[in-house]
Amino acid sequence: MSDFSSFENRYYISADIIMERPLHIGRGASLEPLGTDLPVIKTSDNNPYIPGSSIKGVLRAQFEKYLRAMDSQNIKLNGKKLHACDILDEKKRCISIEKRNSIEKEVNYECKKNPAKIYDEELTERIIKNSCTACRLFGSHEMASKVYIKDAFLEGSIKTEIRDGVAIDRDTGTAKSGAKFDYEIVPAGATFRFETILENTEPHEVGLFGLILKSWERGDIAVGGKTSAGMGWGVLKNLKLEYVEISDIVDFLVSGTKKGADLSKFVNQLKEVLKKEVNANA
Repeated sequence: MSDFSSFENRYYISADIIMERPLHIGRGASLEPLGTDLPVIKTSDNNPYIPGSSIKGVLRAQFEKYLRAMDSQNIKLNGKKLHACDILDEKKRCISIEKRNSIEKEVNYECKKNPAKIYDEELTERIIKNSCTACRLFGSHEMASKVYIKDAFLEGSIKTEIRDGVAIDRDTGTAKSGAKFDYEIVPAGATFRFETILENTEPHEVGLFGLILKSWERGDIAVGGKTSAGMGWGVLKNLKLEYVEISDIVDFLVSGTKKGADLSKFVNQLKEVLKKEVNANA
């Protein structure tokens, strides 16, 4: 069982996010008298950035799509189902309130029968076992995430631009009277620094996360707002993976020593395992 009660491993992944299209990540309406209607979010020194929460939300949504596709094809990993629940719907979560209560009753009964069992440990193990693949990696209402994504800060400097927009009347399909607005964008060509940490993960989980990043490398993922209108599309470049295992803990704590690795290796290993599962079930 992999939880957060002790340190097992940590993977550090970094890359450059190269925006091939303009980016808009808003911070709400401007309160400045002469400000744009929809400014982009910025640091205290007025540089645009991409919040880690925005990146994580996009990557999780993409991950869930992939998992549901694999589930529909009955693709399993080491005999276990690859799937994603609907985390936003309480009744459709893998660990709903009803499911949580049922698990608690079972664990409580088993611990009374066998005093050697520790309630908290048994409960944690049962929740992990009943959680979907997405929740095990990205976290849920019941467990912490194994994925930590930092805010992506702008590399270098760039001037933002203001664009005009207009609301469309749903009935007529034409511009709605008096509904003109403007919004701020980060122009194409901007580079942001992507950094994430995976903690206490299994090798296959690193591979699964790598599938998402490889998709981003190909330009299949967009971040921010107005993506359906062509914004937010970009690619990852210069992907780098480093890791620390429990056997390296002293060197890491003293000097920050990390080992280098190739993310593609984890992805390819996962691919071979999945292919074997598919062939075995053919």
